Amino acid sequence: MEEHIYDKATQVNGSPAMSWDTADLCRYEQSISLKIPGYDHMHHMMEKLLAASITDNNDIHILVTGAGGGKELTLLGASHREWQLTGMDTSIQMLKLAQQKAEEAGITARTTLLQGTIENLPEAALYDGATCMLMLHFIQGMEAKKTFLKHLSQKLKPGAPLIIAAVNADLASPVYPVMMQAWREHMLQAGIFAEEWDRFAASLGEQSDPVSGELMVQLLAECGFSRMKRFFGAFWVEAYYAIRD
Repeated sequence: MEEHIYDKATQVNGSPAMSWDTADLCRYEQSISLKIPGYDHMHHMMEKLLAASITDNNDIHILVTGAGGGKELTLLGASHREWQLTGMDTSIQMLKLAQQKAEEAGITARTTLLQGTIENLPEAALYDGATCMLMLHFIQGMEAKKTFLKHLSQKLKPGAPLIIAAVNADLASPVYPVMMQAWREHMLQAGIFAEEWDRFAASLGEQSDPVSGELMVQLLAECGFSRMKRFFGAFWVEAYYAIRD
């Protein structure tokens, strides 16, 4: 995940805030697809949209932000054996999981993993496409989100695609309680523990900083992207396709 994710000293409803360096990574890997309806389909569409946007597969370099866990890296690496992949994450533990997954998929020779933020990328590096899956809502504050997205646009070649997904919850919406109740029922029926739901629900607006889909589109436009198109939605999770101007 990118910077500004979690402050280890933060308390939510009296419980310590989650840290990606101390999280139960096995539980995370098992539960994330249960929490988000269509999680695997969203990633499948991510890969297809990138592939449809990149017509020349010669010397293609893809940037995966928030690469910890390895989901995007292994999917893209297995589907496009000619692509070079760079994965970034601030969590060393999540990167270790990504490294393990890359080794299992046989893509380590084409994969570079970097711990740090997008500002730490080599200045001259430019990429043919990028993903930002389920991490923008962890960046606290509009200015920090803008800073991240501007840096991301600067690391992409003009015309390069970005696939971005986030929890785009409108906390002030009158339908917020209804959506959350429905999402809770989905998670519990899928096998998520009630305590795990409670931690997630309490974290929205506290440990995370979601914005509405309308604001996400506005942010992308302000930070150098155009042709935004929503291609996936599940409760408050949304995914968009965009092009770097």
